[in-house]
Amino acid sequence: MHSFFDQVWNVETLLRRPIDPASFPETRAFEAALCDCFGVREAIAVSSGTSALHCALAALSIGPGDELLVPALAVVMSIAPVLYVGATPVFVDITPGRIDFDYADLERKITPRTKAILPVYLWGAAYTMPRLMEVATQYGLAVVEDACQAHGSTWSDRALGTWGKVGCFSMRDGKLIATGEGGFLLTNDPHIAAFCRAFRTHWGTPGDPQRSYQRLGQNYRLSEPLAWMGRQQVEHFAQILAHRRWQTRFLQEGVLGLSGITVYQHEPEEHPNGFSPLLFLDKTLVGRQIARRLAEQGVPNSVGTFGLRPAHEWPLFAASLTEPVQTPHAQHLLSRMLALSLLPQYTAEDLLRIINIIKSILEEEI
Repeated sequence: MHSFFDQVWNVETLLRRPIDPASFPETRAFEAALCDCFGVREAIAVSSGTSALHCALAALSIGPGDELLVPALAVVMSIAPVLYVGATPVFVDITPGRIDFDYADLERKITPRTKAILPVYLWGAAYTMPRLMEVATQYGLAVVEDACQAHGSTWSDRALGTWGKVGCFSMRDGKLIATGEGGFLLTNDPHIAAFCRAFRTHWGTPGDPQRSYQRLGQNYRLSEPLAWMGRQQVEHFAQILAHRRWQTRFLQEGVLGLSGITVYQHEPEEHPNGFSPLLFLDKTLVGRQIARRLAEQGVPNSVGTFGLRPAHEWPLFAASLTEPVQTPHAQHLLSRMLALSLLPQYTAEDLLRIINIIKSILEEEI
């Protein structure tokens, strides 16, 4: 599984290279590998998934006075870049029992100030992509995809992160492509790509110094060692993806038949990457309590370990809310869902231990 890390790589040689502001060979090779892997024209490596989202919004000239439609079922890091550019997040509820927008709620919240839709593919689960793109086209809105957990997930064999104007990915620990920290953007728009490459380097334009530093940028570069690590994984991505899907399938099959629990059912057109086994508890059980107990027993999960809640409930976004936000479907889903966090090194023995812990806790709660 980890054979691609067994290669000998001379870090000292890399660090001793002559300083050349126009030469990032490992980054360029990594970006080329991403283009081949995902079938897009442009890939831009950056320092995190959050910086990828910030780059994307800035490239689309989204700023003060603009609104973005965002899911209530999202993590803080997905929505914070909306505030970075001075825009306003407008929180949308989900379809009952689904990881997708409530499209009636979405359309109700479109105003003349709405500039984009930002779907967040938590746990590698897809939205109903044709419906999402139909709404975006009808109202002339850009789609910026947060695919930070969705490396390799597809809808009708088309990768998530390649449907909208730009797709944003994270490479933090736990992702299918993981370099400790890091991220990247995918797009078929050369203008967006050129903007993001300048934006990630303080608006420096190597090879054309006369155009450098004409506007404010950021330090969002990905380091060359991390770019090398990322490329090794992209070149073995089919193996990584198959392993994660096996882990998730093994765990889900292991809990089938347990009283009080069911497995999330994806749509027929959807092929998730297996980022996280998604389990539903019966409504009679206390979901958040069980999630916390799992975390206490060494089984990390989104709700019990990371405190996932509807994003608009965090104090960070209070100032952006002009009226109370009601998202009952997102609340209900999180009260019943166990979204388990996996690591690539988990073996069948590790997964059986998790299954037995879930079984033990359920027997005590019922």
